[in-house]
Amino acid sequence: MPRIQPLALIIMGCLLVSIAEPSHIFAKPLRVGYFKVAPHAMPGSQGAPQGVAVEYFRFVAREMQLDEIEFIMLPLGRLLLDLEKNQIDMALLLARNAERVEKFVYPEKAFCVTKPSIAVSVSNPLQKVTSIEDLLPLSFHETPGNYHTAIMQDPRLQIEPLTGEDFTRRCYAMIVAGRIDACYQPDHYPIQFEAVREPFVDHVKILYLPDPPIGLYSVFSKASAPLYLKRYEKALSAVQQRHSYGVIFADFITDYKNRLN
Repeated sequence: MPRIQPLALIIMGCLLVSIAEPSHIFAKPLRVGYFKVAPHAMPGSQGAPQGVAVEYFRFVAREMQLDEIEFIMLPLGRLLLDLEKNQIDMALLLARNAERVEKFVYPEKAFCVTKPSIAVSVSNPLQKVTSIEDLLPLSFHETPGNYHTAIMQDPRLQIEPLTGEDFTRRCYAMIVAGRIDACYQPDHYPIQFEAVREPFVDHVKILYLPDPPIGLYSVFSKASAPLYLKRYEKALSAVQQRHSYGVIFADFITDYKNRLN
């Protein structure tokens, strides 16, 4: 049997490493698409992205040993289209549904978990939502195409879409003006965040719905998933053992209040 020279062994080892870990995997910035939704992700004063999800993903990116990230803010519809066409590698934060599962690659673990909620006026006598009967007297606004939890799928509910950006703030203004009764969000973080901001801090209250929590995911395009998914999942698990999304959100709220004062 012919003897393999040491140089040949070194070359073979290098080839095996290059096969196991593609050399181009991090050759370009990871293109991370996000849509504007405070407090998860939004442009800062200088245009750079900020928010709880942005900060949390930076922990994950460092764990992945990613040197460069390109954050790209897009309207939700455009974000989904660009992800499908691999114009971006990943969407920072998306809920899961059957249509999206067909088009994109979801990690096993959610990036964060949220609670379906409504906001109503502080003068509304409703203190807790226990059944659909509590919601039937209310008129709702919601973001078009919103995810409906089980209780919000009841056809008797009075739900109207409110198009455009800054949905929660505009919806709160309508509650304060007495034009509608409630805002619905499957994600409690935005309506809690806006509820501590002026001019709504003393005028609205948040009530959780009696539905299971909802996972929000960082979702990959089918072309990018083979390059990033496994490393992302390992990094996310490590980060979730050290950092709580809810704690980062609470700190974000505290910092925001301090800036106001």
